[in-house]
Amino acid sequence: MYILITGGHSGIGLELTKKLLSEGHQIGLIVRSEKRTKEALKEIPQSKNIDFFIADLSKREDLIKAANQIKAKWPVIDGIFHNAGVLLDKAYYSEQGNEMHFEVNSLAPYFLSVELKTWLDKAENPFLVNTATDGMHRQKSIDIADLKKPKKFVKLIGSYMHSKFAMVLLMNHLAKEWPRVRITSVAPGAIKTKMTAGAGMPFFLVPIRNLFFSSPEAGAEKLYEAAFDRRFADSSGTYILKGKVRPIKYHLTAAELGEMTS
Repeated sequence: MYILITGGHSGIGLELTKKLLSEGHQIGLIVRSEKRTKEALKEIPQSKNIDFFIADLSKREDLIKAANQIKAKWPVIDGIFHNAGVLLDKAYYSEQGNEMHFEVNSLAPYFLSVELKTWLDKAENPFLVNTATDGMHRQKSIDIADLKKPKKFVKLIGSYMHSKFAMVLLMNHLAKEWPRVRITSVAPGAIKTKMTAGAGMPFFLVPIRNLFFSSPEAGAEKLYEAAFDRRFADSSGTYILKGKVRPIKYHLTAAELGEMTS
């Protein structure tokens, strides 16, 4: 299978990359720079079954360029793992003028999927698996203006959490529009990664992270199961938490979709 992974050079994505390579799949990693490519190659066994595509996912122009490179090199895309994400210490803004969590965690997977839709359509059973976070089924509303430009920045439970919910809503919308593509969003659980050890993590959670968070392998296994476990083979537009499908009660209106993606 031809499988694309964003954020596949470290943490959960790296463990997923290793697992899929061991099964003989052709893997494409979208990484931000040549430096990230070199870092990944130090961790990944030598393999002819891996291709690298360079793109800063916060830049729409880079995203489109990478999508075109993928389509030029690969005959089909069987699946995409949208795993790349940011957890930041304050509000930063993209070239498009959006707060960076929203740009990278929400809009990048949506627009990349749209750019690659024709190649997904060539596959027999195409899938999209998106890395979400816990608690998405409890969210009851979304403030799109605040997503784009937060009135007040709050670590973890603010822009990060809201951006992940926005991603789930965008992907659920695509699931309705694309009946041939199985789309699911997965909460990998609390995982020890560079991201959860960074400045975007609230200081009081750092000791808890060090003691109780799970390994990246555990998170990778949950993403893998969402793509290949028979339990999830017949459902799309779903959110999986702790191995169970949890209902998302909120759905984007046409006006909200337009506002979010404009």
